[in-house]
Amino acid sequence: MAADCFYLVFALPNHPGRPIYLHRTSEVSDGTRGATPVLRPVFDDDIQQSQVWTNAEFAVQARDAWRSKGYVVALKDQEGNGPLLEREETEAPRYDDSRSRRFVLFTNGLGLYAVPCNTPEGPRWSVRAIDIPSFAQDGRHTAVESVFGNTPEEVAQKVLDVYGQQILFADPEAAARAEEEKRKAAAQSKHVPGLRPGDRR
Repeated sequence: MAADCFYLVFALPNHPGRPIYLHRTSEVSDGTRGATPVLRPVFDDDIQQSQVWTNAEFAVQARDAWRSKGYVVALKDQEGNGPLLEREETEAPRYDDSRSRRFVLFTNGLGLYAVPCNTPEGPRWSVRAIDIPSFAQDGRHTAVESVFGNTPEEVAQKVLDVYGQQILFADPEAAARAEEEKRKAAAQSKHVPGLRPGDRR
């Protein structure tokens, strides 16, 4: 009989032989101003206090995400049977780490950051709550991170359709790019072709 509930069970060096479950996640900052908080797991040894997944696909995504961060973790059912939903050894996950974060601009001049991610179905794009200023303030709304798209534009549109235009914001890097272009233009206007620096009067 197939399991209908899945639990993330971690193997931790300081708890040898004991099942440790994911209770929740916490965003931790190193105190550096402007630094992006890091998502850390919060553990519990009581299965009743742990997160439970009823969707196998989301459970696999969560397990693979923690494995990619270096954790030894498996999926098990409430009775401790498992590991469950493991890939065949011949099946290699399709990862693509060559992509970088993209700002998707909408017609109103505002937009969202789309970030690359790797899922069991292959490379996808998502939007992180911490990249949306109106969400990052209180650390909630992490459900937005369960929305995926095949392109940056696709996932940005999906998120916009669900949460509305109030989540859009101006590209933070646009002002810096404009300033750099202005500086280059000013430097070019001072250059007179055919004259050496000593020839200018």
